[in-house]
Amino acid sequence: MIGKTSWPVLNERCRVSEADSLWVLLPTGQRASGEWIDDTLRARAEEQGLLDRLTQVAAFPRQRVEVVRGPNAGAEVNETFYRRGWTDGLPIVPPTTNRVDGMLRAGGQPRHQVLGEAEPLKGVVTVEKVAVNAVMAGCEDAHMPVVLAAAAALLEPEFNLRGVQTTDENVTPLLVLSGRLAKTLQMNSRFGALGPGWRANAAIGRAVRLIMHNLGGGWPAAVAFAGLGQPGRYSLCLAEDDEFNPWESLREELGFTVDDDVLVVQRAESVVNVTGGLDDLASVMASATSAFSRMHGGQVAVIIAPYVAKMLADEGKSKAYVKAYLHEHGQCGAAEFEKSWLPARLASQTKWPRWVRDGVARDSVPAVESPDHITVIVAGGDIPIPQCAYLPTWGFPPCRIAKKIRKTSV
Repeated sequence: MIGKTSWPVLNERCRVSEADSLWVLLPTGQRASGEWIDDTLRARAEEQGLLDRLTQVAAFPRQRVEVVRGPNAGAEVNETFYRRGWTDGLPIVPPTTNRVDGMLRAGGQPRHQVLGEAEPLKGVVTVEKVAVNAVMAGCEDAHMPVVLAAAAALLEPEFNLRGVQTTDENVTPLLVLSGRLAKTLQMNSRFGALGPGWRANAAIGRAVRLIMHNLGGGWPAAVAFAGLGQPGRYSLCLAEDDEFNPWESLREELGFTVDDDVLVVQRAESVVNVTGGLDDLASVMASATSAFSRMHGGQVAVIIAPYVAKMLADEGKSKAYVKAYLHEHGQCGAAEFEKSWLPARLASQTKWPRWVRDGVARDSVPAVESPDHITVIVAGGDIPIPQCAYLPTWGFPPCRIAKKIRKTSV
């Protein structure tokens, strides 16, 4: 088992195991009817001319476990899984039966428990399939409860996984861990919180993408048609900083206790760096970056640098004040709104929400319907530089899903 084994020892075990047979579990999904989603994906890949890269799509033993033999079995697993379309392009950790068993013990839920079906191809999401993809992503066993919470959030109707997977926009899940567990897992909330360099941030976010990819079938250019994609589609995962946050935590704001560990999941279209204070953030929110929250509604997020948060709190300003200020000042004029691409091109095809139409009438269109649709996260380096970020959203319905992390004894 992996358990609490250190990474160097784990790497040594991987090297030794490559001289033997590897018993690996398949990460891909079956529908409730028993059909494999790979058969649909092969047809889509062939239509889109992707088979020159995906040379082994749907070519695998139709069983739960596959045995890979040879002097370099680990490399063989990596190449085979890549050619079958089961990776994100980066090397993966072979999901051996022992590694998956360790992940399952840490998750504390029965391996065959069904969490739901992943859109759009409706692969059945079981706890074991989540564990397989978490192993492939490089997760430690202790990450499994967070990955399970993320998987459950993706399957909630309001997340609109079908839309996220099939749109031509670049939307991706945003994962924010609020609670003391973040420190235990060494999930970064400070310098470089959006990566790279911290395993928990990178691997947990990557596991979510692999679940979407292998169980929902969200393959780029075959099912997912995001025009450019974005780096956040590898991983967009960070922790809220409890120490530097001068306000109530995100978990408390959403109705949990300070002792709870809570994963908050939203949809994010991009990450826009903003060096400055509230006025600078409001200026970015007022721009065309907020086109889709105006079109569909929904929750956006702002990451406030510790320096800015402390300065505001020292002035007596609360988190509620921050949200209200950004909502009031992050508005654009009617003429600017109407000449932007979406209103100009879709004016006769789309009925904008009433709050947008009301904003046009008063010549002040907000980025979101209300201050409560702005999620405030305190994170970043503790230096006197106001390095903040705005994460606009896409899609409908409004989405801010909070899942309490189940504690296990592992």
